[in-house]
Amino acid sequence: MAALRLTPRWAFALAVVLAAGAATRIAGALDHGRFLSTDERAYAMLGLAVSRGSYSVAAMDDPLHWPPGTPLLFAVARQLTGDDGSRLDPAAAYWAQVLVGVALIAVAFLVARLVAGPWAGVAAAAGVALYPPLSIISGDMVSEPLGALTLATAMLALGWAWRRPGPGRFALAGVVTGAAMLVRADLLVLPFVLAVVVALSLRRSGARTSLAAAAAYLLAAALTLAPWSMYATGRRHQPTPITSSSWSALYVGTYLPGDGRIFGLREALGDEARAHNPRLRAIPNGSLRTEWILDAVAARHPRLGRSAALEHETRRNLRRYALGRPLAFAGMQTRKVGRMWIGYDRGTYHPRRAWILAVHLLLSALGLLGLVLGLRGGGHPLLWAILVTVLTVTAVNSLFVSEARHNVRLVPLLIAGGAAGAGLALSRRGPAARNGPPRAPASSPPRDRAARRRAAAGAP
Repeated sequence: MAALRLTPRWAFALAVVLAAGAATRIAGALDHGRFLSTDERAYAMLGLAVSRGSYSVAAMDDPLHWPPGTPLLFAVARQLTGDDGSRLDPAAAYWAQVLVGVALIAVAFLVARLVAGPWAGVAAAAGVALYPPLSIISGDMVSEPLGALTLATAMLALGWAWRRPGPGRFALAGVVTGAAMLVRADLLVLPFVLAVVVALSLRRSGARTSLAAAAAYLLAAALTLAPWSMYATGRRHQPTPITSSSWSALYVGTYLPGDGRIFGLREALGDEARAHNPRLRAIPNGSLRTEWILDAVAARHPRLGRSAALEHETRRNLRRYALGRPLAFAGMQTRKVGRMWIGYDRGTYHPRRAWILAVHLLLSALGLLGLVLGLRGGGHPLLWAILVTVLTVTAVNSLFVSEARHNVRLVPLLIAGGAAGAGLALSRRGPAARNGPPRAPASSPPRDRAARRRAAAGAP
């Protein structure tokens, strides 16, 4: 009883939140559908192949189209449960999604607590636990749950590094960021952007310290990615940092007549796909696979390989539409950002619910508001990292095929950052949080006025 009395109230609140989050995710996993989408089938087949020691599937033309992180998760789940491989979607895979979802709640708590204390952490955990799309997606064999967890863990590792800045700590954060890239290939440019944030946040400590920390972070991320990149490059015989899907997705995303959408691409190029492959003549536009249409596009250049042909056509899109019709192209990009955020991830074969959309918009808006409030006056560098991450991933996806499911990895960051920022704004201590970059020791003050001005500069 004495131990219970000594337990802080926020710990009880966190336990309730974790239990509620686990319950909703278990319900989502038990409610999984009977049919698998194209991506689900791909991740399931690759997971089975990895559990047997390979990354090749006879029924797949290009298994490197998908990054390896999620197949590895499903392979580990199969191995731990002794799965015999008789089912493409074993129960173990859905339980793995549940565990990943609960871990994300805990990481959101730690991110907000690191910046603004335990109650801010409880608020962040509650928002993530009760965000409906993260529960629904537990019943889908897709990469978004693991992508959300690894991205949030990368932010947590950066926050931990900023508590006591040093190259070693930032190198560990780089390793976690590299792992997140192996789950979602659209994070490829993120380490370069975050390295700038690291360097700027430590500028008061001197150029050597700030550059060393940023370089350690960037190098560690690259080294984490290197083994897979060498393997993928060796198999495809061309540079492949993570996946082979870049040019196909970029082509769709830059094709103005299709409005950067797969549905629009089917409507615009369905006839060309059927002319290229007469076996498709009875298939309506809405039922055409994207790969069939891209095969027809690549066939415009028979002397080039498929990837090179799609690269050529993507560059043509940019010349014809981005440079030739910049206002129309900018409008398409704006609509794509709207499609990404003014909607929620419904998972596979789930109907749209107005109340879930309302919850999504409310939590996203509150998260962004809290983040902005926390950044007033300088803020904690981790808040800057979260904001930059959300903006970077949004910008990257606006070039590719932008869909509402791409925001499900970012909403937990917005919620955690918003809770942390609101906690800072409400705190009497303000944005000078206890875990920010250390100030110069009082025993060694700046020697001149210019040095004092430099020392007074805040985080980026």
